[in-house]
Amino acid sequence: MYRKDLQRLLGGDYLPNFFALYGADNFQIELFANSIKDKFKSDEILSVYFDEYDYETVHNYISHSSLFSDKKILEIKTSKKLPKKDIENLIKICKQDKDKLFLLELYDEASKQTELEKIFENNFARFFKPANAKEAVELLSLKAKIENIKATQNALYLLYENFDENLYLCAAELNKFKNLSIDENTVKEHCFSLSVSSFDSFFEKMLQDKDLASDLEKIIENFNEIALISALNSNFYRLFKIVLYAKINGKVDFKDIFGYTPPPQVANTLQNQAFMIRLSQYKEIFFLLLNSEYELKTKAKLSKKEFVIAMFLNLKKILKA
Repeated sequence: MYRKDLQRLLGGDYLPNFFALYGADNFQIELFANSIKDKFKSDEILSVYFDEYDYETVHNYISHSSLFSDKKILEIKTSKKLPKKDIENLIKICKQDKDKLFLLELYDEASKQTELEKIFENNFARFFKPANAKEAVELLSLKAKIENIKATQNALYLLYENFDENLYLCAAELNKFKNLSIDENTVKEHCFSLSVSSFDSFFEKMLQDKDLASDLEKIIENFNEIALISALNSNFYRLFKIVLYAKINGKVDFKDIFGYTPPPQVANTLQNQAFMIRLSQYKEIFFLLLNSEYELKTKAKLSKKEFVIAMFLNLKKILKA
């Protein structure tokens, strides 16, 4: 089924007690996983993150009766395909006991998972990236409802626009207004925007080894860590493409590199930034960012603020080397 079908299902009385979520939008997977868990209503849950998966551990948990609640939930978040036999056995246990819920969240943004859908007997939902701002705001409305936030449509549209159409960043901002009412003025007054221009300014300061203390504090306090790493990765990769093209062709042709020609001032800035960094440094930077994203996604108990600060210190060290 698709998002609309799942929304209808969640609005009814019946909810399957084994379910799979996957697709091209991790934000929606997380959003609807939380909705399913809320609807099932259990005080006991085992959440297994990525490389923590161990069949014997999860099987022992879901196969035994709960000591603390009438119901129990097994939630597995993974980016890798689990053995078919494992999934079938976990589903079999849930079929025998309706007070147990097995929720599988597959974070690989892969194409259609035909085999997975068959195993879950149509108890699955596949998600796509929002096609437009209207769909994105619908999702933010769901998030606001979950957090008991009364938000006007204009407030949500402004939030989506201000945060560069990044749902993770928008959701992080909404969390600040739990149990409150917000409108456009609330967003303007209390939401620090990581717009394209402000991030470009922050990125340029970092390359020039300027003091980032105040900017970094605001970003860490207000924004999703994965989205921040993604933005850094995109900016460095854009510069890396310029350097690589120049190494191969002996010149820089933005039309050929990006498919369009930026304004002269922007093109000059990008070219200067690109050649400030050596190829060996690019390699270290990409390794650091990828490793940091992996650590954030796989270690649930990580102190995220301290981790991100440490990452930036390492990044600064690489750029100064």
